[in-house]
Amino acid sequence: MRLLILTITALSVLVGVSLASAPTRAQVTLPPSAVVVDDNDPNFAKFGPPQWWYTAVGTPFNYYGGAMTWTGNVRSGAPVNYARWSLPLTATLPMTYEVFAFIPRYNATTTNARYQVVVSGVTTTVAISQNRYHAEWVSLGTYLFGPSGPHFVQLTDVTGEASNSRRVGFDALAFVPRPALPPLPAMAFLPMVVEGSAGALRATTSRYISTVDPAHHYAMGCAAGQAGERGTVILAFGQPWVQEGVYGVIYYRRPGYPFASTQVIAEAAKGFLRGYWECAPPDATLKVAIGTNNYRGATQQLDTSRAHGQAWGQMIGQLHAWLQAEAPPDVQDRLAVFGGNDIEMSWNTPALTKAWVEGYVQATSRPFINFGTCDGCPTTGNPTQSPNNGWTVEDVWQVNGPAYVIPFPEIYLRNGVNADQWYRMSLYGALNKGSKLNFGGLLTQWQACQDRGTCGGLTDNTPQQGWEQLQSALNADPRTAMPLPPPSDITWQNITTTNGMNSQMTGAFSPLADVVRQPTGQGAIVEGVLPPLSAMHFLAENAWESAQVIVFAGLVRDPATGGDDTQARGGVAVFTLDGAGAYIFPPRLLPAPTLTGALRVVQAEGGILTLSDGATLLRFDVAARAWIE
Repeated sequence: MRLLILTITALSVLVGVSLASAPTRAQVTLPPSAVVVDDNDPNFAKFGPPQWWYTAVGTPFNYYGGAMTWTGNVRSGAPVNYARWSLPLTATLPMTYEVFAFIPRYNATTTNARYQVVVSGVTTTVAISQNRYHAEWVSLGTYLFGPSGPHFVQLTDVTGEASNSRRVGFDALAFVPRPALPPLPAMAFLPMVVEGSAGALRATTSRYISTVDPAHHYAMGCAAGQAGERGTVILAFGQPWVQEGVYGVIYYRRPGYPFASTQVIAEAAKGFLRGYWECAPPDATLKVAIGTNNYRGATQQLDTSRAHGQAWGQMIGQLHAWLQAEAPPDVQDRLAVFGGNDIEMSWNTPALTKAWVEGYVQATSRPFINFGTCDGCPTTGNPTQSPNNGWTVEDVWQVNGPAYVIPFPEIYLRNGVNADQWYRMSLYGALNKGSKLNFGGLLTQWQACQDRGTCGGLTDNTPQQGWEQLQSALNADPRTAMPLPPPSDITWQNITTTNGMNSQMTGAFSPLADVVRQPTGQGAIVEGVLPPLSAMHFLAENAWESAQVIVFAGLVRDPATGGDDTQARGGVAVFTLDGAGAYIFPPRLLPAPTLTGALRVVQAEGGILTLSDGATLLRFDVAARAWIE
């Protein structure tokens, strides 16, 4: 067997080897035309001592087909164990195939897996870090497979790392037919769309709140309405606080983090609710969660924690009554208000947190949405792990499983661990409580990461990635399977203008003046206007608006990289407006013809716009929807 290994290695050298660069990070869904070779198929073959081959069995959320094969690594020299995926004889030839390797969630920890793609006897070696990917398809490149072979992909245990320090994972391989000249990938998309079992699901925009001005909240509610957002929106007001016997929060306004009472918060929330119902399509439905968290503050003592929960519950009950009394009859069944709490194990003890929940439940029959975490909860890889800070799995269930709680978890981690933790929590309920968790959706923070610059590429799942992770984890097990409602993506941006919104606010509400416009040509350059969704891959600098169209200028991020700033470039998003001035989806997204920074509209002559990133000048024809050379 050692002689055979040496012979194969020598053959690779003789036919000529080229080293391809590591692939770009992307989420991939295989088309029906894909030819998949799993590690238990006849076209997969293992070589080397059988005692050093291992099999792991789990759910399809972790391993393709529910199982995978692995071996330990060696630093250098001839391979000891290696395996080969061969293109089936029934595959169409000649054909251009893109080759994908499925990297399992567990037991694939090498940072230098060297895949040898052999096409008609020519070998291309693609080195990837399996430790970077978690239950994902990773492209090994696109190749023209001729009428004669050999055609296969080989992976060995030689990684250049200290021997037996890493695991090399072997799971499925896919050959995906491609046109001879693959089309360029889409540069961006808007709005954020998630493909669900019931069709296209669009993420809502939740917000960390840095203002309690009701006019600002009206603007945010109206923006959500104009975008036709449906599902759940969380308004995260901040840390629970008590000041001179009055309960409320210290909210996210810097510097100082000022205090706002529950009465002030309620008036702000009324602005959001009114803005939504006045601006949303007549069939739009929305749940609005008015949120705090369990981080210290008023929840550091049992009595004040319980009292804060009671005050929050009373506020939510009063807002519900106000909504039923003030909203038009057709709105009352489409718009609902709930409590909200970002419960995180690491932030407080179970006793203090459950005291808040007890107080809330005593004060109102309105459910609350828990948009928190499951810090330290068990995973498939570590099923006996205990949650952080003295919590037990039963404690976590008590603030997520009862009928008065709607779990809406944070699925931030790109590696899928958050989704796995919540699957395990739902399974705990199914096995021990007679009921799985009934998720109301999930929360991601992709936009918040962009707002603050970066999340290190670790916790910046897009809504689509987060939704797919949790949906896949739950539906891999019939005991926890459920149709998962749409996600929401949270942002630090707070809209502070009512420009373009037909406010009917009266009394305590005082809309801000319209933003400054510079009338030019047939339209106007507009400052301070956001696109209809902030959870998107397009970030606006400013816009040009006419009666029929609005062109947002700014920065386009490539969804294939999850919004990586290094892949960003200047561009525009062009929306057509209907007779009422509402956005018509989808827009046209047009990256700049040359690499630029974020663009601004600096001049308009008729429908010809001049845009600049401070160094480059470009021209755009609005009517033709095209850049002018």
